[in-house]
Amino acid sequence: MRGLLGLVLIFDIYTLYQQLQIHRIRRKWMQREELFRLISENAADLIAVVDMQGNRIYNSLSYERVLGYSAEELRSSSSFEQIHPEDRECVKEAAEEARRTGVGRPMEYRFRHKDGTWRVLESTASVIRNSKGEPENLVIMNRDVTERTRAAVALQRSETGFRSVVEDAPYGIFKANLMGKLLMVNPALEKMLGYESRDELLAVNLASGIYRHPTEQQKINDLFLRDRHFKDIEVEWKRKDGTFVTVRCSGWTVKDESGTDMEVFAEDVTERRVLERQLRMAQKMEAIGRLSGGIGVQSTTSS
Repeated sequence: MRGLLGLVLIFDIYTLYQQLQIHRIRRKWMQREELFRLISENAADLIAVVDMQGNRIYNSLSYERVLGYSAEELRSSSSFEQIHPEDRECVKEAAEEARRTGVGRPMEYRFRHKDGTWRVLESTASVIRNSKGEPENLVIMNRDVTERTRAAVALQRSETGFRSVVEDAPYGIFKANLMGKLLMVNPALEKMLGYESRDELLAVNLASGIYRHPTEQQKINDLFLRDRHFKDIEVEWKRKDGTFVTVRCSGWTVKDESGTDMEVFAEDVTERRVLERQLRMAQKMEAIGRLSGGIGVQSTTSS
């Protein structure tokens, strides 16, 4: 009889310990959920959650700021309804790839603004899995890159209006040779790297003063020499104050009387990468919370 009572006591203690652990996990989950809410409501990027059939579950407030649609308007329509007809198949293929691999490839597609115009969105998707590890929903990160796309097209198509495009562009643009000498920089690049003047930045060598790892400059040069262009290569740069930023670069050949140089279009994606890591962590905590909830129910039933 004493042995039986001892077993019951041990089981009760174990159950209590398990409940405390579950409570701790759930508290962390709620904190992550609140973090997700704050991030999504204040982020400049557009954040959406859809199910495996493409039905909208959640859209961040930035959809209204950037595209003019309220949450109610988006919920009453399909996620493919505002996508340009010519881009829908590519979006569906990217969503299917995300379901298979867990992470979708970056892509660009056109999305109709509420005023009828088309905006270019850059998108990546990640899978949210249920407690069994099965794909349940997709978290989609979108960024409005319409102005970047227009600037890149203008740069490649013609020299007409080149100066105004470069000076007013919201993204960093520079021209450099293979030795890493900067030949031209725009104001957005100065701001991105924290330099106070154009001359100050032009005096800095790319390989030794801007790339966090000089080998990345060589990697860019190798791509340039092999293909004469490169697209969406992510590297780490150093700002003047010594902090690091993640930058995505695309470049192409420029030929003039001085020889062949490269013209590069650079976008600071540091904040976006941090946000993606936080979202992935929130997804993991959500899966743990669901799993612990199931364990808690089972323990309660057993006791």
